[in-house]
Amino acid sequence: MSTTAARIATLTLSLALAAGSAHAATVRRQIAASVHGEVHITNVSGSIVIRGWDKPTVSVTAELTSSRQRLLVRGSNGRTRVCVTNNAESCSWWSSSGRAHPARLEIDVPRDSEVEASGVSAGISSRGIAGVQHLHTVSGPINAQLGSGDDVVKSVSGTISLHGSGQDGALRVATISGDLSATNVAGELDARTVNGRLSAQLSSARIARLHTTSGPISLDARLARGGRVDTETISGHQTIRVAAAAGYSYAVKSFSGHIGDCFGLQAAHQEYGPGSRLDGTRGAGDGRVRIKSLSGGISLCDH
Repeated sequence: MSTTAARIATLTLSLALAAGSAHAATVRRQIAASVHGEVHITNVSGSIVIRGWDKPTVSVTAELTSSRQRLLVRGSNGRTRVCVTNNAESCSWWSSSGRAHPARLEIDVPRDSEVEASGVSAGISSRGIAGVQHLHTVSGPINAQLGSGDDVVKSVSGTISLHGSGQDGALRVATISGDLSATNVAGELDARTVNGRLSAQLSSARIARLHTTSGPISLDARLARGGRVDTETISGHQTIRVAAAAGYSYAVKSFSGHIGDCFGLQAAHQEYGPGSRLDGTRGAGDGRVRIKSLSGGISLCDH
């Protein structure tokens, strides 16, 4: 084969491969589902949008960007599986196709479903779901309305924004470099980030644990009877507002950061070693508030 012919053959093959990989299609699937069943969703790259509705059906619309991608929707024994994959028979991570080609999933599920959604570089959003949600992604953002109170939300570098239902439960949420915000939460909250901003609002708190490394913490909580708050940062500033009908005791410690309050009190230097602390009781002292920082400033108030 001549050099020119070889170049033409190579160009033809490249164009064919590009045409195959650039193929776009919209695919729709619908399947009967239990109103109290489980829905498991996987999409490695792109986005996942989940909505709750009042039908015993899981309905999926997928926008695919490669001819190699397949949408699988399968259900049995009260469990529905939805994924974008390279393999027509499997929803495993290894067979998923989103690493190179993103896909957009829009999924309507029965409102009381338990939902688990996973991605790598996929953003996740949900609304109108009353059941438990487990949402996990690596680099995408998560924006969710939470209904059950008992939910788990995790991202490595994505921003997390959550709005609870005010229903008592246990929420676990974590990210490494993304900002984290949770509002209208009740019961128990465990929230952690490394260098992102952490903001939380609890309408009734039994237990609130908030931890950052270099990111600031902002907490506004109404403490339930016997409730407790524990917050800690290395270098982030903390603004803590805790109100409680039965009052609470508080212990605030910082190695080198300033401690302030709205009680008209002054922090005292540690008796042994560097740092300062502020201890006291509000009202009957029924609850407990513990705040720690290495170099970040701390502000504590009850209104």
